Amino acid sequence: MAKKAAPAQASNRVPAAGPLARVFGVRHLSPMAAWHLERFLEATNPSIVLIEGPSDCTGEIAHLVDERTKPPVALLAFTQERPVRSILYPLAEYSPEWIALRWALQKKRAARLFDLPAGVFLARREKAEEIDPEDGEAPAEESDTQRYLGDPYEAIARLSGDPDHDTWWERHFEHNTLDDAYRLSVFQLGVELRALDYETPKRREETLLREAYMRRKIRDAIAEGHDPEKIVVVCGAYHAPVLTAEEPYLDDESLAALPSVPVTRTIMPYSYYRLSSQSGYGAGNHAPGYFQALWEEARRGSTERLPARFLSEVAGRMRRANMVRSSAEVLEAVRLAEAMAALREDAHAPTLRDLEDAAVTCLGGGDPGSVSKWVAEVAVGDALGTVPPGVSRTSLQEDFHRLVKDLRLEAYLVDRELVIKGSTSQGWLDLREDRFAKSKDAAFRDRNRSIFLHRLALLGVPFAHDKTSAEDRAASTYKEVWTARWTPDCEIALAENAMLGDTIEIAAVRKLGEQIEAAKNVHAAAMLARTAVACDLPEATSEALARVQALAIDDGDLVAVAAAAVELGQLVAYKDVRKIDVLPLEPLVAGLFLRGALLAPEAARCSEEASRAVGKALSDLQSVALMGEGTLDLDRYHRVLDAIADDDPAHAHVAGVACALLLEQGRVSDAVLEARIDRRISPGASPADGAGFFEGLATRNRHALLSRKSLWTAMSAFIESLDDDAFKRAVVALRRAFAAFELSEARRIASILADVWGGNENELLRSVETRVDDAELAALQTDLEGLEDLDL
Repeated sequence: MAKKAAPAQASNRVPAAGPLARVFGVRHLSPMAAWHLERFLEATNPSIVLIEGPSDCTGEIAHLVDERTKPPVALLAFTQERPVRSILYPLAEYSPEWIALRWALQKKRAARLFDLPAGVFLARREKAEEIDPEDGEAPAEESDTQRYLGDPYEAIARLSGDPDHDTWWERHFEHNTLDDAYRLSVFQLGVELRALDYETPKRREETLLREAYMRRKIRDAIAEGHDPEKIVVVCGAYHAPVLTAEEPYLDDESLAALPSVPVTRTIMPYSYYRLSSQSGYGAGNHAPGYFQALWEEARRGSTERLPARFLSEVAGRMRRANMVRSSAEVLEAVRLAEAMAALREDAHAPTLRDLEDAAVTCLGGGDPGSVSKWVAEVAVGDALGTVPPGVSRTSLQEDFHRLVKDLRLEAYLVDRELVIKGSTSQGWLDLREDRFAKSKDAAFRDRNRSIFLHRLALLGVPFAHDKTSAEDRAASTYKEVWTARWTPDCEIALAENAMLGDTIEIAAVRKLGEQIEAAKNVHAAAMLARTAVACDLPEATSEALARVQALAIDDGDLVAVAAAAVELGQLVAYKDVRKIDVLPLEPLVAGLFLRGALLAPEAARCSEEASRAVGKALSDLQSVALMGEGTLDLDRYHRVLDAIADDDPAHAHVAGVACALLLEQGRVSDAVLEARIDRRISPGASPADGAGFFEGLATRNRHALLSRKSLWTAMSAFIESLDDDAFKRAVVALRRAFAAFELSEARRIASILADVWGGNENELLRSVETRVDDAELAALQTDLEGLEDLDL
């Protein structure tokens, strides 16, 4: 793969031993690394700067150093064939790499990225995913020492008495402004980390390959005529010690043999919120807002003002939330943080952990919950980067941003969750035509917004989320509630969908077509039909309905068939504000309803595990029956329910649901109901069956049960007849059933039972309304130990 340097094969200016160039090891996204690096560059005045990053992304440097580019931003590279894979390289204003690039621009020096190309990284990742994870020998069990050294960063923190590695790092590196202290200390840290040899074999192999490639790129720069003393290399601390002449570099044959895939490269806006979700040694970004403040204070000459700045901002946010905190409390918090830092001999200044603890104590009165929100907001920050016009984007990304502008959604391209306001200036979209609008675009803007947002959701672009409540959705099809939040994940998802088409509409059609073809049951196909309607894709809607019809012929799953009937039945009953043609749907819904009715008797004879789903399916058929009585065979459906309610092999819960549905429609007489209750809920009945039947009966129209004294008389006799073991078998279902009753309904039941038992009604009501204390609850849990499904 690599070979030792030979003077005859390389520039005669390559050092015979030692570092190949002036190496500055860093922690990525370390503000003090950036501060020291800036001074190092001024002191060495290099002719070229080599920066860790995918070398085939060097062409994007022009966009990175554009004056209109505002960090945080990220280099993005993604494959040009599906499945799309991507690699990100984020940069903040305080990134050492960013500082190196800006310095090179200002001084008119050459700058390059010199790590493995993104095409190689992604090809290797694809190859690694193809390898069977079960291949090879099973890893040996680790010893305590191996586990300890498996995460050396946290091990270092524990040895130093710090709560985590980020705190240890900040305490020792991020406040140290001594000349060259950072570079020398980080270099030595890299030496010690390499001695541990803690990487997995695969990770180790990739690390060695990357370093061999980096050494080659340094040699290439020397061959171009750059003096090694005038080459500055900016790389991770782990790599710094081995960029030497003694170590092998990648030869021509090995370089040509590297796997690679075609990639598209661009830069994209990033956010501090996204940075904060990528914590760890490699990123060092758990608190980007705090690091930004540290960087700004360091550039002013000292970090001494950082504690006061941080805590003042926390207090300011609390004040704006009507949680007034005085200046005296802020001063006390600053003093406390400094005092905590002074207790450690190795501390230069308070760390973020010290500031957080001081905020809890002095601004939160010792209650973390009262101040943690504001501390987190200040620590993370809300910065969102921008990129200049003309940056390479896929056609799909361009279409997204064009539609965002046309639909006036630009205000929602921020990294915080906002409710999208509609044409009524309310927190919801009105999909009806605005007859008072001055143009057609304005008249249907909310509807077009909805279509756009539904298409994005279909493509998996996490820009907006449908928060319409079930109640609103059941009441109308014109009101939708959406929240939006732009994150870098949106841009990545758009790039990954670029292979589907050049526009959002075309990509949505193809994505939906793939899902329709892959649909395995009639319910999945029906849901895709609803999605196609919401996305205003008529051809896809027709394809989905055809798929429903094809699957319905052989689908014997009552649950899926009933759920599909509900999905499409809602379109028929309420139509849709998008004015779809429902005539083709009516026979399809009728067919699904009939098939569900035919499947129900056999499905009712199910296991305990399936009984709730089957009961729900019967309720779904009832919902369809209530939506479209004109086209449905309701007589057959009601006969099926009667048969299930009287079918002894049917699961008791399902039989109870069937009886409840008939009772709800007034299709069961009191005599028949009492006969079914006597058969299912009696002292001789199975405990589980009796409780299950009652649970099913109570799932619908519980008011109809409250006036039936015979039911509660039977329930009383049934429960009293149970011994301890039988009661344990019945109590889970009974608990689920009674949990559905509201307090007013429980009072009514207590009144009936008082009459049945001949007891004191007021005393029984007090028992119902009295909360169970901890001692009683503990006793119940002891008595009913082993019933994991019982929620007390």
